[in-house]
Amino acid sequence: MKKILSVALAVLMLTFALVACDMPGANLAYGKECLAVATQLDALNGLVKGDADIAVIDSVMAGYYMKSVDTFKDYQVLENVVLAEEKYGIAAKKGNDALMGKVNEALIALADTEYKAVADTYGLTTELLVKADTTNPYAAATDGSWDKVAGAKKVIIGYTLFAPIAYKEGDGADAPLKGFDIDLAKAVFAYLNEKYSTEVAVEFIIIDWNQKESMLENGSIDLVWNGMTITPEREAEMCISVPYLANKQVAVIKKADAEKYAAADTAAFADKAKDAVIIVEKGSAGEALVAPVE
Repeated sequence: MKKILSVALAVLMLTFALVACDMPGANLAYGKECLAVATQLDALNGLVKGDADIAVIDSVMAGYYMKSVDTFKDYQVLENVVLAEEKYGIAAKKGNDALMGKVNEALIALADTEYKAVADTYGLTTELLVKADTTNPYAAATDGSWDKVAGAKKVIIGYTLFAPIAYKEGDGADAPLKGFDIDLAKAVFAYLNEKYSTEVAVEFIIIDWNQKESMLENGSIDLVWNGMTITPEREAEMCISVPYLANKQVAVIKKADAEKYAAADTAAFADKAKDAVIIVEKGSAGEALVAPVE
């Protein structure tokens, strides 16, 4: 698997393109320059190419790639530096409370079974947040969003390549899609189909992460299920599930730069990184941290 992933990453690196963060007049919280790219995987590849000094990405992803992919064997997560602690949520269009109520219901019902089993498969058991007694805020929702999905017999879920959350095992269009969120979504709708005698098939489509809100709004997708950080702004714009996975924003560097950026804590890191070029995913929590909007 390592070899296959390494080849796939090499191909991605050949087509990789950088875009400067579109933050005119903003003061960077970290580094001298921010580069924004399409995905967090692109951010790691940009680091390998030498386009940046530091990649700010999700700890869930960083832990997987640093341990499992040969391309990143000479890179590491910077110790003692946690730029933010977060919680992941699943998003639907604002007002689609009934659909989210069913997703929450299934997550809670599966808390001690499939939810834990899927997490164990991908080494994420310590990050789990849903429990059997978690409250479902949309339990009584009566809008037609669940009925619409049930009637269509299909739910469309938007994702990006983001291991171990979602990734292709191998190359080509027929390479199987795997990951924690992929398997969990399948388990959730299998539960709902059995309980409510529905036949909802799960369809996954890859999306531009920066367009997720508009795709929910125009109905191109029904759910964003891809390690999305819950923020007040997103809660105002979308209908979001109960928090289901914990995450942190971390800094990835070359192992050879460990001494250069070594810091006792996050505050000290800001000073160490003041002359660094930092690469992030456009529209991500990492971008908001590095180049906050003023």
